Amino acid sequence: MVEILYFVGWTFMLYWVHRIIHVLPVLRDIHLQHHVYINKHNASRWHWNNLFLFNDTWICTLDVWLTDVIPTLIFSAVTGAWWIFVFYYFWAALVQEKIEHNPRVNLYPIIGSGSWHLVHHRSSRNNYGLFVIFWDIVFGTNQYV
Repeated sequence: MVEILYFVGWTFMLYWVHRIIHVLPVLRDIHLQHHVYINKHNASRWHWNNLFLFNDTWICTLDVWLTDVIPTLIFSAVTGAWWIFVFYYFWAALVQEKIEHNPRVNLYPIIGSGSWHLVHHRSSRNNYGLFVIFWDIVFGTNQYV
């Protein structure tokens, strides 16, 4: 039961980090470079550099570290729930690129992925959630294609 609460808390934190990063000028500029890259390229292919949490370009890597990796490390350190960071690492290193930015994947409403997440890349006012769409529903930012 505690693990579920940690997971819920972690996804809540990532939702707000992702939403806030769209408002803060310097961080927004970094994050929007990720949006531009995904919109221009087929970023749904796995590459060995994902094992090092390096994504696409240096600026996209900086973005993923600021929005996902560092907040997850801090959350895991504060809560002692290191399994969350292990889970996140395996997701980011092995699965994320195949699911999150792949327009052929539609796991809605179970997981925020593929076509659902790509709505966020076209209109950055919706679909901030990582893994779950729950927080987007709660805070009114959910938009299904």
